[in-house]
Amino acid sequence: MSGFDYDVVIVGSGPAGVSTWLHLHKFAPALAARTLVLEKARHPRHKLCGGGVMRAADAVLGRLRIKIDVPSVPIHNLEFHYQGKRFYWRQKNFFRVVRRHEFDAALADAARRRGMTLHEEEAFRDFTQVDGGVEVETNRSTYRARALVGADGARSVVRPKMGIEERPRVSRLIEILTPADDHATPEFVNHTAAFDFNGLDMGLQGYIWDFPCWEDGVAAMNRGIYDSRVYPNRPRADLKSLFRAALQARGVFDPRQRWEGHPERWFHPQAIYARPRVLLAGDAAGVEPFAGEGISFALQYGEVAAAELVVAFRRNDFNFAGYRDRIMTHELGKSLILRYRLAKLIYRGWPPVVVNLFFRVMGRVWS
Repeated sequence: MSGFDYDVVIVGSGPAGVSTWLHLHKFAPALAARTLVLEKARHPRHKLCGGGVMRAADAVLGRLRIKIDVPSVPIHNLEFHYQGKRFYWRQKNFFRVVRRHEFDAALADAARRRGMTLHEEEAFRDFTQVDGGVEVETNRSTYRARALVGADGARSVVRPKMGIEERPRVSRLIEILTPADDHATPEFVNHTAAFDFNGLDMGLQGYIWDFPCWEDGVAAMNRGIYDSRVYPNRPRADLKSLFRAALQARGVFDPRQRWEGHPERWFHPQAIYARPRVLLAGDAAGVEPFAGEGISFALQYGEVAAAELVVAFRRNDFNFAGYRDRIMTHELGKSLILRYRLAKLIYRGWPPVVVNLFFRVMGRVWS
């Protein structure tokens, strides 16, 4: 189009942004060819995440004819802890645990092999509405495009530039890696992911996790604490104290080790996901608030965002008024709504007997 550098600019080359490009390539190759993806860092870049890749994520990748073959640990057993009791879900290949810097880099490489234009170390700064499109400013240049996609994570820079005023919906997480022996650590030997909900009785609206993983070819445990904050007006749990106590109980607390924290924006059914000529996808739009799972939902957001873009270009209508409905009627939205309701149910502060019953019933359902 005369006067435009690109048809679409996507900010962020994580699973949501790359998935949006890959689905554009699948649905409308000519449109994908005129799409620019911006990444403020360079792959492989550091990314905090539990690293759980659910089967739904691999299903999306399968439909795209992509296999991300990075070091991973298959999980066949889920173990839940609450008030001295353990509850189990057993299902072969329930999910697999990866390291996000490896997964994201492999996904971006797969897209580049299909022709994706990716500008690394180029950070989005701002955008302005112009006649027939948007003008996107980065730390390197300025581009004119007909549509913009914000897939730049929980700390999205695109989102505040859209003028969205909503009640904050931010979860809190702390994460570390600890050494492990893949021949002796129970989670490795038994292919188990553990979720400790004992913090529910101390104001935690989430859990502590213990996932086996590989870090640069060495066995490790990815451990973290997740606080959904789906009830933001309640007193905040002391995450550092809870996490320290959990690490001490596991015999892995090291006062010299540096903890890393990061936020997540959680999904709400009534949230705003678009403005004229601008869409949000992935963490920038909202992840599921029960477990904080992001990868599979980010990949699905890409499919929905791409479908909305294709329709917009076909109709020459970039209002994106139907994007929210498209999300909600897709399997993405249905799963997000279910997880949202589950989070509101389990984190509302039920008596321990009710929580115990919940885990017992779910254990029977999934075993």
